[in-house]
Amino acid sequence: MNYKHYSERPDHLKAEYAAAEYAALKSRIEAAENAESPDLWLALYADWNALKSYLGGEGSRRSHEQSKDMNDPARDEADREFREEIRPVFDNGEATLVAALLASRHREAIGQVYGQHLLNVLEIAKEPLAPVNSDLRVKEGDLVNRYEKIVASGEVEVEGQTVTLPVARSMLKSANAETRRAAFYAYRNWFVEHRDEIAPIFDEMVKLRDQMGRNLGHANFIPLGYAGMGRTDYGPEQVASFRESIRRYVVPLQKKLYEAQGEALGTGSLKPWDVEFDPQTTLPEGVAPVEEQLDRAQRLFDKLSPKLAPHFTRMREEGLIDLENRKGKRAGAYCTSFSDEGRVAILCNSTGEEGDVGTLMHEMGHAFQGWESQAIDAVDLQWPTSDACEIHSMGMEYLSMRHMTEFFSPEDAEKFQRNRWKAAVEIITYIAIVDEFQHWVYENATATPDERDAAWNRIWDVYKDGIDYSGESSAVKAARWYAQGHIFANPFYYIDYAVAEICAMQLALLDVQDHDHAMETYHELCRIGGTKSILTIIRDAGLRSPFDPELVRDLMGHAAGLLGVEATASAMN
Repeated sequence: MNYKHYSERPDHLKAEYAAAEYAALKSRIEAAENAESPDLWLALYADWNALKSYLGGEGSRRSHEQSKDMNDPARDEADREFREEIRPVFDNGEATLVAALLASRHREAIGQVYGQHLLNVLEIAKEPLAPVNSDLRVKEGDLVNRYEKIVASGEVEVEGQTVTLPVARSMLKSANAETRRAAFYAYRNWFVEHRDEIAPIFDEMVKLRDQMGRNLGHANFIPLGYAGMGRTDYGPEQVASFRESIRRYVVPLQKKLYEAQGEALGTGSLKPWDVEFDPQTTLPEGVAPVEEQLDRAQRLFDKLSPKLAPHFTRMREEGLIDLENRKGKRAGAYCTSFSDEGRVAILCNSTGEEGDVGTLMHEMGHAFQGWESQAIDAVDLQWPTSDACEIHSMGMEYLSMRHMTEFFSPEDAEKFQRNRWKAAVEIITYIAIVDEFQHWVYENATATPDERDAAWNRIWDVYKDGIDYSGESSAVKAARWYAQGHIFANPFYYIDYAVAEICAMQLALLDVQDHDHAMETYHELCRIGGTKSILTIIRDAGLRSPFDPELVRDLMGHAAGLLGVEATASAMN
């Protein structure tokens, strides 16, 4: 392996090595500060950046390896060692160096070389790195690992077949109503049955996070949660206003869509197990065989972007795509990077269904940005905040639509596109639920599990008007949030998806008007990486702010027309 940083390194990274490297960097601060020229500080930052790249890359490697098989003791131990022993050294070293740089008389020289936004990023990172919470962050990481292991090992029986949780969830798209119902109850009841195991973990997480916020002088965890997401352009007030736009413009359209779906199914009201199957747009089961997905995606990317396709080719050649679902694999999908190698990897849980295709496009959108941003020297700027990251992922979902016949027949490709727009409406309202729920949770840190479930159900009803949870299904309604890993592992990482979805929809409309311009805009978004804040990135790309209520209204009007809900579209204009 040819490393970009720290080519000479120990065979196995230990906390002692990291501590010694940070100590060496700290010992240079006084001389760098006293020097008339900023040259010593620039040299110090370059070496600090290299160490951060090495340690960050190593943490990502260990986490990624564990994600592939969470039942492997060796992988588990390597990840535990980093989380519990190396990460505190990393965080404490970063806290000292960040504070020293931000207080330095030479800070502007660093900003001139690496960009002023780097200083903004480091400023917002001060509280999440605060040494006072170092031990609590270790405990938090252990709790997250416990939750993820429980979910990764989950299996249920559906119609006599034992399947993993992701497979059971994929069966909700079955054309067979009884299969959908069986899969729904099997999936939800698994979380009900494990509630007594999962709820105490979350309860402890909330208490830890609340204490972290209070340790820094906040009334609760929310300000620290926002800082942890690196948000510099907006806060809870703007997010609350954004949710109001969603309630005003997105929820009514969704209700119309649900009514049409219930009519198409012949069921009248829409039952929760029928939500993911729409006879008008859902594709047949097994429509995207896992073993064919990478070849088909290669052809799609070759057509879409000769600039980006080589990244996908390299990832295939170097084993940087872990695609198929299996027992013990971390749930969900993600993209990660190893900055010291200059490489990017993705992990999915593909089962052969149409949703796999959207997920692969999504994660490759992240990956394309990751590869394109490797030329940025400061590792803190290679990735933007999550809200901006999701523009690349969701944007690729839309931009890839024009070549979706590489996966499906022309008729099915058209259905896939319509289904993606319908899903966007549903995604945005679900995101608002998760976000509002998390604000409630951390505003009410002493709430009981029953109170949290009641809050989830209450918020759900506001944003998901049109789903009929009457009868026995009401008993598993709150189980949904126990399956949402972001709530456990990444607090306040969710409204990002709605912010990005609004931006990605704009890219989709631009693609219809001028494909070349849309692709160049996308390429530029990838190259920018994290060198600018989210609203600056959006503005410079020529897009409108997602916090503009009129934009949300206009996009929902377009979606309504595309999906044939003309009455709703005209009412919005």
